[in-house]
Amino acid sequence: MRRWGVVLAIGFSVFMFTVDMNGVGLALPIMGKTFQQSDATMSWVIASYSLPLTLLMIPFGLVITRWPPLATQLIGVGGFGLASILCALAPSFSFLLIARALQGSFGALLGTQGVALVAAAAEPHERGRAMGLIGAMGPLGSVTGPGIGGLLLASWGWPSIFLINVPVVLVTMILMLLCLPGVSFGSLQLSGLSQMGYLLRHSRFLWSLLTLLFFSSASGALAYLLPFGLQEVHHQSLALAGTTLLVTSLGMAIISPVGGYLSDALGIRLTMPIGWIVTLLGLLALLLTIATPTDALNLDWRLLVIGLGNGIAYGPLITLIMSIGPRETLGAASALSGVVRQFGFICGPISVSLIWSWQVGSHASERANSSVLLLLALSIACLIFALFSVRGWSQRQASIIASSQEQITNRSSQAQ
Repeated sequence: MRRWGVVLAIGFSVFMFTVDMNGVGLALPIMGKTFQQSDATMSWVIASYSLPLTLLMIPFGLVITRWPPLATQLIGVGGFGLASILCALAPSFSFLLIARALQGSFGALLGTQGVALVAAAAEPHERGRAMGLIGAMGPLGSVTGPGIGGLLLASWGWPSIFLINVPVVLVTMILMLLCLPGVSFGSLQLSGLSQMGYLLRHSRFLWSLLTLLFFSSASGALAYLLPFGLQEVHHQSLALAGTTLLVTSLGMAIISPVGGYLSDALGIRLTMPIGWIVTLLGLLALLLTIATPTDALNLDWRLLVIGLGNGIAYGPLITLIMSIGPRETLGAASALSGVVRQFGFICGPISVSLIWSWQVGSHASERANSSVLLLLALSIACLIFALFSVRGWSQRQASIIASSQEQITNRSSQAQ
């Protein structure tokens, strides 16, 4: 059961990151008044966290598997908790930005190794379920984050947004101390750069990364589109629009563990394409109504279908990415997938904004239609790349690879 303790510890850290990001977004106006900064300037509170989080993943990925996993995770979680306390106690705006950059740096350390540790700890026949549970924690944080953040802001002010991380950090560190000893990435015969080069020369890995890139781009584009569409086209109130925005994340949080279980039971080759097909059906349904004002429930079920499709496909996709190379490349695979995911979240909104810039003067409903057509194109690309990535793949093949990885690790441990 120690392996599920590792999954739970990594899941707590993912949940903590997501709640933190949602809470900080809610707190920006209040923090701006405290530090007497404009709304535009306050955007640096987000950027100072996101930039090191993205930029440091590759450097950490080059060296992360050469450090003891327990030590790096304790440093990452503890450092994130300490940086959170510094954010809460920030005496000035510049101090806050420095503390946020520290948060992002330690977050990159955790994000680089987290998924790799789950893959290393889980048994081959349980890896899909483990990835499904991890895949559910981010959307779960997105669903609960605004509510938790709102309660904290109303009761204790913006510093509480950061201080709430401290008890989560303590619980996570205890779980890691209990469950991480003995988990390793095996015999390290390749440098971090060689590990990444090995993976990037593997066509299946490249197809999987492209699938992840287009999936995260579509997710980022949808998150950027919906607030405008819900208010300008469907004329929803801020409160109702905020609730509608959570429906996709709710669907993904509900179904991700099921998607992971199905990938173990039925195989990645079948489960992942089914997920993208469900997503496409949801987007087609959304296209039929996005440009015409309608009631919230009529939108919600379409967004829920999109979330369900994403949840079915995401766990198997990450499982495939982490199963392609030898055990020692898990850290490199985790780093590369993390950077691609973050890049996609940036590209999606940029793509939507470019479409809108080409439609200057057009009605909001026309821009919404064009944006959903972009989402459909991205999701069709996801399905195509997914089919290439799973071509010829089988659960038996994955089990053989995982078993050989374990044998290599055991022989290396005995030799030492």
